[in-house]
Amino acid sequence: MKIIDKNFKEMMFSQTFSIIGGVIAGTFLAIYTEKILLIPGMLIILPGFLEMRGNISGSLASRLSSGLFLGIINPNKFRTRIIKCNIIASFLLVVIVSFFLGTIGLLINYLVFRKLILEIFFIPIIAGIISNAIEIPLTIFLTFHLFRKGEDPNNIMGPIITSTGDITSIFSLLISLVIV
Repeated sequence: MKIIDKNFKEMMFSQTFSIIGGVIAGTFLAIYTEKILLIPGMLIILPGFLEMRGNISGSLASRLSSGLFLGIINPNKFRTRIIKCNIIASFLLVVIVSFFLGTIGLLINYLVFRKLILEIFFIPIIAGIISNAIEIPLTIFLTFHLFRKGEDPNNIMGPIITSTGDITSIFSLLISLVIV
């Protein structure tokens, strides 16, 4: 029995990518911490927002991968009902969770800092929409691409999507701070 088989190589690559992606996301977060802290209460939103992005895209990749392996999804067709429904579900989940994050951030900001800053409500919603616009197509493309190449998306997509999700989340939060 070989210790370093195809699955091991796939997982090793994805974990290495995840580590590098985490370092990149952490570096950008460290560089732009002063911008994020301009609005009191942003640190309340940040952990939930970062976690949400990877979880939702990761479950999308998992559902697509399962559909591909089960033969429910054709690897050569992107525009099917099941893919559209998964995209809509992922998009709605991000909007709903972002709404709750904004509400919680607004309430805790008011209760702790005694400041009612309405921008904190809109920041996660705008950032969620921006990150979704990047992350959903990336997730679909990579899952299908890996499957067509004969790789197992289940071994690779989780760490890759969480890393790209962290990076896109930081960028989308910064962009939404500029917009708001």
